[in-house]
Order: sequence, then structure tokens, then C-alpha cells
Amino acid sequence: MKEYDLQTFLKKYSNSTVDFFRFNGNYGDSLIWHGTMTLLNKLSIQVNYVDLHSSIDNGILFIDGGGNFVDYYSDVSDFLTLKHKKYKEIVILPHTINGEKQKEFLKELGSNVTIFCREETSFNFVKDNSQRVQCYLSQDCAFYNDISEYKKVGKGTLNAFRGDSESTFDKKPIDNIDISYDGWCKKPLGDFLVKISDYDEIRTDRLHVAIAGTLLNKKVILFPNSYYKNLSVYEYSLKKYPDTSFVYAKDINLVTFKNINTVFADYLKNEKSFQSDHSLFDLFKEIVKINYDIWNLEDRARNISSSFQEVSETKKKIDTDNQSRNDTIRKLDLNFAYLFSNDDLSVSQFVSESPATLIDRLSIFYIRKHMISKILGCIENDTVLIKLYEQKHQLISVQIEFLGKYFDIFISGLKDKKMFFKVFNPVKIYNDPKIRKYIDKLQNDSC
Repeated sequence: MKEYDLQTFLKKYSNSTVDFFRFNGNYGDSLIWHGTMTLLNKLSIQVNYVDLHSSIDNGILFIDGGGNFVDYYSDVSDFLTLKHKKYKEIVILPHTINGEKQKEFLKELGSNVTIFCREETSFNFVKDNSQRVQCYLSQDCAFYNDISEYKKVGKGTLNAFRGDSESTFDKKPIDNIDISYDGWCKKPLGDFLVKISDYDEIRTDRLHVAIAGTLLNKKVILFPNSYYKNLSVYEYSLKKYPDTSFVYAKDINLVTFKNINTVFADYLKNEKSFQSDHSLFDLFKEIVKINYDIWNLEDRARNISSSFQEVSETKKKIDTDNQSRNDTIRKLDLNFAYLFSNDDLSVSQFVSESPATLIDRLSIFYIRKHMISKILGCIENDTVLIKLYEQKHQLISVQIEFLGKYFDIFISGLKDKKMFFKVFNPVKIYNDPKIRKYIDKLQNDSC
């Protein structure tokens, strides 16, 4: 996979002027354009805006990033059809690329074209359908914006769902505000960012509403669009942010003990292998992976040969992994909440445990069984110890089976609306650096 830092690549064009094609777009696309201009200004690259009818003023052409290189739209392909042989070099900034028409069009492009893809699915699509263009991976240009001045504590939830051909929703929330629709691709960002910053949580299928919300430190729930764009950009750029979650396709049949058993067993059998399914299975794997890492770290911390410094560093890593574990549990539960349309019922139907916490506990049971099996493979010439650990293995197997049967009953109750659970927003205390000195005071009894 060819990952290339876009800024590093573009340095060779510093202190020059390039032709620049910016196709039409919505207010969300303005986040891309402003990010692109921030990057080009930093590199002292001047732009000469061109369209279908412009003359060729420079030998270098940049095409702004986005999602226009797909079958829904034709601006980029129409422009390149007329112009791609007339430029010495063409750089297509980070894009999502998809569709049958684009397969044929890619074959026409020559070695003078360099394409940056903003996620892996498009990268593989281009590599499979073009032998001559140079193709690299790089993040969406929206991430080059500095929007820290708009960060503030917000209130309530913004529902910002699209209403065009990329939508997968039959019905929008009654308070829906499609803020991407209320602007154009080079409009100043103020109104867009102020609207998002007013809220605490953002629910959207607009990619750049999600990116803006993420950069503003909001709790973001991103939903699929009609093809792989949202999911692939989430996997490539947004997944690392703990407060940003993706709601996978609504396949309720995935949530069974049998499937969880298969995912856990497969991961522990191969240990380091972690092939993405781009579904809830990714989160199942993430839970068992994190818990297995924590298990091994705890073993390292208990090792009598470890130095004080090694133990201290290991404990810090355990704390970090535990935070990742909690973040993944929340992301799973958010998926379940939408999967089961988990509405509040009466207090008597509330269950304090959630599907993800059950899956988390199951993963630990599986790890325990896996480690017992590994220990049994090491014991030599000690029949008493072997028998003891065979009994442990049998006991944990029974516990897993019992908990698995309960899990299926629990999920059935959620499906049938006989019970409900809540996804509580985490109340984090130690994450704010400004509070650290007061925590230290408490520890020193000086507060």
C-alpha cells in the first residue's frame, strides 16, 4: 500500500503557479477547498482557476479533492476527457473513486497523471483499473484546516442527514438540518463550523460534517452513504478518534454467539492476523485483540525479571489500552442501539448490562481458555498438573457456553422490545491537562 505524505509530494511545486480545477460542490466540500488552500499557501503554490473552456496557461494541473470521481457526478471526468493530454503533469488531490464509468475512464489516463486516494478502497480500485497512472494514499485535504478557534462546549444533538442520491435513509429525523446543502464549495467556513460547534453530538451521513465534528472534538456518529465512501474514509482517517463512531450496515443476523465464537476463535488461532471485514466483525475482533494485548502486558508486568522502569512503562500502556477498550465497547453499543432501534421503555425493562459489555466479558473468557490450552501444551511429566489444567479448561468451556446461550437470549429480548439498554456518554476526568494540577493536589492532601 503506497502511502505518501501529500505535503512532501507537493513541495516540488513550491514557488510556482499551477492551473487548478475546482468543480462545483456543497458546503461540506468547502472544508476540502479551505484545507487545500491552507496547504498550498504553506508551500507558496499559486493557483490559476480553470474550467472546461479555459486555455492551458500552465503545464501543471491540480484537481481539488473530494468525491466527484464517481458515477453519480461527471465534472472531473468531463474536464479530464478534454484536457488530460494537454498537460505535462496532472495531480488529482485526495479523492474517492468508484463506478463502472470510472473503470473505463481510468484506462484512458496516461503516466502524466498522479492520483491521490483518500482511502484504501479507492486506491485498490485505481490500481486494478489503470496501469499507467501513479497512485498514492493520503488523507482528505479537510484535515489540513486549523479550526481550533471554533472549539467550544456544545449542547444537544445535531442531525445532519443528506437528501440526495447518496442517501440510504427512507426517513430523516424530524429535526434534520442538512447544513452541507446550505452553501457552496468555496464559501467561508464560519457558518458551517459555528453550527456544528453549537452541539455536543453530531449524527450524520455527510462525510465532511463528520470530519468537522471530529476536529471540533464532538461526539460523532457517522452513517453509511450509498457506496463505500463514508466507511472507507472512516476506516482510513477517522477510526483512530475515540469519540467518532461508524454505524455499520444493518445486518441484525450478524449478532449471534455463533458468529462471535467464530471471530474470537479465528483471531486467537492466528493471533496477529487482523483482516478487516468492514462490518460489526471488525469491532468484535478489536475487543478480543485489545483484551489479548492487555493480558500479555499484565503478564509482562508480573514478570519477576522486569525492571521497575519496564513495569512502569507497561502499566502506562495497560492504561492506554484500557481506554481503547472502553472506546471500542461504546462504539459497539452505539451500533447495537441503532441496529435494534433501542428506544427507552419502562424502568422495569431496563438492563444495566449492554451487548458490548457481554461481548467484552466473553472475549476475556476466550482468552483465558486459549491461554490454558497453551499452558497445557507446555507442561511435561506432571500428570497432576495436567489434570488440574484440563479441569480448568473444561470449566471455562462450560462458562463460555452458558454465557453464550444467555447472550442469544439477551439479543432476542432486545429485538423483541422486551428490554432496552442505554449507551452512556463517558464522563472523563483525567483527559483535560488543565485539571492535572488539581488531581496532584488531591493526591498530596493539599486541596
